[in-house]
Amino acid sequence: MAEYNEAVAAKKARAAKGYRLMLLTTNDRSQAMSVRSSLIQQFPDHKVYMIFQSPFIKLKFGNFVEKKEAEDVRKQILASGIITGNIYLIPETVEVRPESKLGDEE
Repeated sequence: MAEYNEAVAAKKARAAKGYRLMLLTTNDRSQAMSVRSSLIQQFPDHKVYMIFQSPFIKLKFGNFVEKKEAEDVRKQILASGIITGNIYLIPETVEVRPESKLGDEE
């Protein structure tokens, strides 16, 4: 049982200081949903956070520990044309998943 608990704890996401990209602030829900679905399709490895702070919907993107990685993805998003406005890099507490060990396949 203790081994099982250790295995579960090892796979659990942890919080760390990092960065997210602020992509969009709008009060148009359909625009926010459209951008969100495009991001999920083109960048399936990253999370999209949709936050409602009345009267605005904010879209934040990713869990980046390294600033350079966030900047690289920012450039990719701008190049894809999904977002045409400014994309801001914001410091935030992000989810960090531990790397899976070799032979730890399920």
